[in-house]
Amino acid sequence: MEHARRLVRTALERVDRWYYRWYGLRSLGPVLHLGRVRYRGPALRFEDGTVLQDRAPIGRLHFNNAQIAAIGEGSLQRTGFRFAKLMRQSLRQLAECASRDPAFRDIEVFQGVTWIPDHGRVVGFESRPLPSGWRKWLLAGHFRLLMWAFAPAAQTRARVRGEPRIYWLTRTALTRNLGKLKPEPAGDGGIDRATRRPTPLST
Repeated sequence: MEHARRLVRTALERVDRWYYRWYGLRSLGPVLHLGRVRYRGPALRFEDGTVLQDRAPIGRLHFNNAQIAAIGEGSLQRTGFRFAKLMRQSLRQLAECASRDPAFRDIEVFQGVTWIPDHGRVVGFESRPLPSGWRKWLLAGHFRLLMWAFAPAAQTRARVRGEPRIYWLTRTALTRNLGKLKPEPAGDGGIDRATRRPTPLST
């Protein structure tokens, strides 16, 4: 079984490297990569008043899910502290990139998809479950495969459901909360009762 896990880890790592190179993603610390795309969808208004319109540029966040899955053994609280530390490092690099890099200075909203509900507690992320469909089904299977291959503890692999969630982060929220980032527990098994969601604009 361990041999099979090593083979899958190697294959997934190669796929990730190819993906990052193909899309020209920028590495931002231990758990984030950043790209630039056009948002396609209904206009959204976020808690801080930021409005995202259809076809506006956004920063696409790609979570290093293999790194997140491999954080380590221990309780949910201990794993949460480790994750928060890594995320804090990456978000600081994101803030620096957003303020200094001409390719991202006009970006007002960042978006990514991963399975860990506690991102919303870190620095103002607003999140919601990924809508049902083939993409959610594929991502859920991918996340479970990552956890099976990379998580060092069997109990960690068993407790992750791998439900994909969309995470939004505005430039305003990132700037406002960056200095407040502190490690925090992972909570009560992955349920974020304080989850915030962007709301569609009324028509």
